[in-house]
Amino acid sequence: MMRRILLCLALLIICIYAGATVLIYGDTRNHPEVHRELIARVQELRVNAVFHTGDLNQKGKSQSEYDSFKEIISPLPAPFYAIRGNHEKDLALFIKNFPSVDGLSFYSVIYDSLKFIILDSNLPLLPGSAQYRWLVNELESSKLPLILMLHHPVFSSGYHGDELGLQYYLPQLFKKYPVAAVISGHEHSFEHLIWEGLDFFVSGGGGAPLREQGSPDPRSVFFNMIHHYNLLIRQPQALLWQCFDLKGDLLYETTISLP
Repeated sequence: MMRRILLCLALLIICIYAGATVLIYGDTRNHPEVHRELIARVQELRVNAVFHTGDLNQKGKSQSEYDSFKEIISPLPAPFYAIRGNHEKDLALFIKNFPSVDGLSFYSVIYDSLKFIILDSNLPLLPGSAQYRWLVNELESSKLPLILMLHHPVFSSGYHGDELGLQYYLPQLFKKYPVAAVISGHEHSFEHLIWEGLDFFVSGGGGAPLREQGSPDPRSVFFNMIHHYNLLIRQPQALLWQCFDLKGDLLYETTISLP
């Protein structure tokens, strides 16, 4: 108990004296009891924004699913941004419930001189597609450090494994610009991978049934099959990533260099 209290105090001090703090979690799907436990744990944190890595609901085809989801997240004290997962099957219904400025399922937001670019990996992302052209324009028009977010992971050693179609062109594109990290969901676990110095995080432990690690991947730095949430904390020259279990215990911590 004392260890947890000290950890909470340390986290509070970090949040007060650091820059923006962002909450990241995902893949809540059809286990609202786990989602409620997660929200109860994080609702008192001083966060500036919340990002959900996708698969909010089990099917994403009814307004009642979204109403239940919104009731669960209602205690959160910060703006909430959703990434469309493969379980958000009705695109129009997803956009209706989580509208962007342009009315699309891919968009960007800025917090504390960090630009978050949200992609829809369910839509075409091949070079030449409308979303790819939009992405290149977002990358080229920004001088801020970039955080890329999409539901399907480019790299993963989890149950589903790598998204090979995304690997052929996205990592090479990201390396041309000041991308600090790429964040995904889809795998019901937590993982940190590094490819050519670029950090890739997979966070899908918000309530969906947990899945074991698949084939080992030399790019994988850390893997844990556990329900969890993450904090991304802006520091003067870097980003601090912290992963916690639903008891509030720190599972993993790393520093991300800003390009």
